[in-house]
Amino acid sequence: MSIQTESIKPSINNDPTYRYVSVGFLVIASIAIFLVMWFIRDEVPLKAPRTITLYSFTAMETVMEQALIPAFQDYWMDTQQDRVEFINTFAGAGVITRQIMTQFPAEVAILSSELDARRLVSEGIINAASWQELQSRQKFCRTPIVLFVRDDLPIEINSFDGIDFEGLNVVIPDPLISGEGQMTSLALFGSRLRQGDSEEAALKFVSAALGNVKNRPSNSQDALEQFHAGIGDVLFNYEAARSFHPGASKLKVIYPISTIMVEPIAVAIHQNVLPGQERLITGFLEFLWDDTAQKILSDYGFQTINTSTEPEFVPAPDHDIFTLNDLGNAIDLNRNVIDPLLKQ
Repeated sequence: MSIQTESIKPSINNDPTYRYVSVGFLVIASIAIFLVMWFIRDEVPLKAPRTITLYSFTAMETVMEQALIPAFQDYWMDTQQDRVEFINTFAGAGVITRQIMTQFPAEVAILSSELDARRLVSEGIINAASWQELQSRQKFCRTPIVLFVRDDLPIEINSFDGIDFEGLNVVIPDPLISGEGQMTSLALFGSRLRQGDSEEAALKFVSAALGNVKNRPSNSQDALEQFHAGIGDVLFNYEAARSFHPGASKLKVIYPISTIMVEPIAVAIHQNVLPGQERLITGFLEFLWDDTAQKILSDYGFQTINTSTEPEFVPAPDHDIFTLNDLGNAIDLNRNVIDPLLKQ
């Protein structure tokens, strides 16, 4: 019997040359893929960012754009892995309130007071449930109306009564379009009311004072800039504005014996919020009460509800600091005080 021999070929897998070539090929392929990805990295589409359309009164512009919005963007990326961009509009509170009432697409409104929020409620733009929540919740920040005067002013002022509205160049933002102007009007009105004046006498005092004010900028920021430029002797403004006075400016802050504490309002305009946006909008509003946001607000001169930072304004025992609620409800104040002043 013959045995047929079969040629036996060595396995290619055991061939050292094959192994070297394979490894080399993998290395070259990996480098090639890396280089391709590197050169097209700017062309790879990123996930589109989410957006929030924000309307706010001007006194919040600096803290919003410089600190609060960037902080929220970082927070949302860290917690939700989502990029967020803001479409911002800053103007006098009266302006943004009217814009929202005429169907401008704000998703979040930050208003100077409940007066503006109440107007939106009356138009059905803020629903009843949101309004009740606003009224039952602590405000996210506060700041009183104070006076800024020049160091060389030859008279001492410690109250609104001590201001010579006829003889001095007083700067007050226009109450027709500025929330700060309206709150200044209520500071004057409330200070007289709480000294025992009747509503009629208090309103007459405010009317006479405003009638002698020739310089009425459109908003608190414009008023501050004009005052720094040398226009005016006395400026009514939010106490938080002292954070934006240059250190070398020859100005001093006077805390009137009786003044109003302004409490801004932050609210969602639900009719403009699409179904997929609710969580983002709610997240931003809730962030305003977060410790991070509260610390930022405090750093920018606002009084806050949950930080240990001492406010600039610590009323003396003889100071009378009142709020909007101390003067009555927003409906009556709009009808009996603000509207008559605006018509005048």
